[in-house]
Amino acid sequence: MSRRWVLFTPNSIPVVSIRLGADRYEAMVDTGSFISMISPELSIGLGLAKQGYQSVISVHGDARNRTLVTLPPIGVAELELAPCNAVVCDLNPLRRGLDLLLGVNAFTNRHLNVDFGKGRLYLLG
Repeated sequence: MSRRWVLFTPNSIPVVSIRLGADRYEAMVDTGSFISMISPELSIGLGLAKQGYQSVISVHGDARNRTLVTLPPIGVAELELAPCNAVVCDLNPLRRGLDLLLGVNAFTNRHLNVDFGKGRLYLLG
């Protein structure tokens, strides 16, 4: 069985091309984040309804309640990730120009293999 890899810049944080509906976006894959994150602008652009609030603890230890939304199915390579929750927050401090961060909740029931040296990510399941 051949593997289908999604490419990113070798030896860097995985930023991959994904599909939301008919549009393509760049998303950071962050296995250190328990929940996905979306910028306010993209959340509004996609018309995502507020589902409540989620407490998120930053790497600095401060907890903040963030607006919670449900992301639509996300296409990665030939696979489609199931809808998942995301908190709405400003991603500009990441200094990567991204509107979407995929946390571990986006990969529920999936096998994720990241080859940092070769700059490729493999999903199965």
